Amino acid sequence: MESSKFIQISDNILIEYIYTSQSSPTEFNTATHPIEIMRDGHTGGSYLFNTDSVSVEMGNYRDISAASINANNTQYAYLDTSIGVPYNDFDPLLTDSSNVLQTFSPQINVAYDTYRVHFIAGFTFTGYDGIIFEALVPRRDGVLLNLSSINFLKTDTPVFNPDPVLINDKLYATYIEWRVPSLYFMNNQFNSSVPNGLGYKLTEGQGFLGTPTITLKATGIYETIVENSYSYYNVEEINAVTIPSRDIYDDLYASVTESDGGDYFELTGEVTGSTFSNFIAQLNSSGGDYVVFHEINVSEQINTSFIKTSTQVFTQTTNFDNPILFRPIILNSAIAASFSINYLLRLYNRADNTQIIKNAKLTSFDVNKYGRRLMKINLGTVPTVANVYNQLANNDGSNIIVNNGGVGNAPGQTSEKITEKLVVKTKYVTSFRDRLNVKAAISPAKIQTITEENGDTTQ
Repeated sequence: MESSKFIQISDNILIEYIYTSQSSPTEFNTATHPIEIMRDGHTGGSYLFNTDSVSVEMGNYRDISAASINANNTQYAYLDTSIGVPYNDFDPLLTDSSNVLQTFSPQINVAYDTYRVHFIAGFTFTGYDGIIFEALVPRRDGVLLNLSSINFLKTDTPVFNPDPVLINDKLYATYIEWRVPSLYFMNNQFNSSVPNGLGYKLTEGQGFLGTPTITLKATGIYETIVENSYSYYNVEEINAVTIPSRDIYDDLYASVTESDGGDYFELTGEVTGSTFSNFIAQLNSSGGDYVVFHEINVSEQINTSFIKTSTQVFTQTTNFDNPILFRPIILNSAIAASFSINYLLRLYNRADNTQIIKNAKLTSFDVNKYGRRLMKINLGTVPTVANVYNQLANNDGSNIIVNNGGVGNAPGQTSEKITEKLVVKTKYVTSFRDRLNVKAAISPAKIQTITEENGDTTQ
């Protein structure tokens, strides 16, 4: 299962790195999704791209990328391929366009992670012409290689997120994303004697550092210089963070399901091969002090737009195996086509303020079931109680259906003949009678002395 790691790279930018599933990775074959590698003589590193032919699906291609053109990484050049001579064909220290395409024989499958950058609502490039987002991995000699180097300018338009991300009271409403090869799989599959592997080609046969990490870096373009139609950028680093090559909490995932016990949903953390409670106990035994936050956002689909209608947060400090029971109220059930429950499971360590975040999403089309009012049975304007009587038919045989057709030439039996053969049994049962308006009362009784004629006295 895919899992996300969120990094606050700046006050207004949130990076989400989505690891592909380790058991069932997202893979693309090099025959249908070609790969380019450009060597950079300025830094000694390399840049990896997919070709323009799969730009929509993969998002990482030369035409929207930038490359460092000095050793201390303070100046970059835009690799715009739409001009007459692309910059990498002009600069002799960069691999030219005719030699960047990689050949694989046989073709191979490559596992890909996803790099997503979220921008806060109302984001502006204050002081910058753009931002370069890089994913860097270390070669065995320590040189950093670029899995991507996306050049996002202030003239570019990010994608509007129909389900904005709300983290730490900040709403991230737009994003950009692209795919990068998974370092975890490249490193595991690297073989110095097999040059047909992607890790071999990217590192020029050297391989990666032991237990390699991924560096996510944001660099601001504070000045753009155009010379001979080429754009040069003077830059400054905004921030850089290092993350593992795989999700060390891959066995943990968020779960949101419709309950079998009623008309509500169950939300909880799940752990492969264990329980959520045991997982928290293991974290706490290593010096942690974890509390769990369950953030639930409901969005309703009206026409083609998703409108967020509610946000709720539940806190859980004990009994972690007990799911959160949640019943949404769909405000626009009369016109909504569907609704989505976006579930964010946040494990917060009060000991060091670190967080583990997992998310899940469920979409349902049963909007009427969860509307403002529960479904009711219409009994009319003045419901009445019907009196039902059991009436027994007479047992004299008159109610028996007579077969007048017979068989062949033989006539059918008449009702009289059937009545003669009818055996009538009478069974008596205890009868019950209802009495209505029966009242009980208590009143005093006065006993008098009565004297008879013979002189006897009776009380």
